[in-house]
Amino acid sequence: MVLVFILLAILILVLTFVIFVLLSTYRIDIKNLYLTNMNEKRDSNSKFQIILAFYLFNKIKWISVKLDKEKAEKLYSKIKLENLDLKKLEKDFKWEYLKIFKKLNIQVPYLNLKANLGLESPISTAFLVSSLSAIISIWLPHVAVNLKKENYKYIIEPVYKNRNLYKIEFNCIIQVKMVHIINVIYLFVKKGRSDENERTASNRRSYGYSYE
Repeated sequence: MVLVFILLAILILVLTFVIFVLLSTYRIDIKNLYLTNMNEKRDSNSKFQIILAFYLFNKIKWISVKLDKEKAEKLYSKIKLENLDLKKLEKDFKWEYLKIFKKLNIQVPYLNLKANLGLESPISTAFLVSSLSAIISIWLPHVAVNLKKENYKYIIEPVYKNRNLYKIEFNCIIQVKMVHIINVIYLFVKKGRSDENERTASNRRSYGYSYE
């Protein structure tokens, strides 16, 4: 009898956790990201942080993890992004994947970007700055939660010194509903299985026409 109550309690906990996840929003809060190659010192009071959190009904935070600069660097070293085979990824990439990614319905409740960018050519610098500004202005209305001026600020300025220079200050909040994440994972798994079935069927057909 005791074992039954224990199993029932475990089942209730698992179901509660699943329901919490399904009703939650996953939020990434990037604070005080600063990148530069201009040999400029930054205010030491501004500390870089990434906060990963789950919000129930997009309001109540029930799980969160904070990453400072040291933890983020350790995570980066473990993932070993520099060892990724970009050529293989490019080869395996299919444009239909973008349609699946769109179903994430990514939202950006807050954006604060300040960037100074320069290339060796003044013409290339002007083109880069104007292109990035145009891309952000087109992209932002599709992901913004509420287009208030205080929530969305971005300034991209050119640096004309005939050198490849950059200084980026970035604060942003990105959020996705867990229901959409699970749906996209399901669609990718389904797509992978259908592709595998197509390859298997194709191999069977090729063997069917072969002769010993």
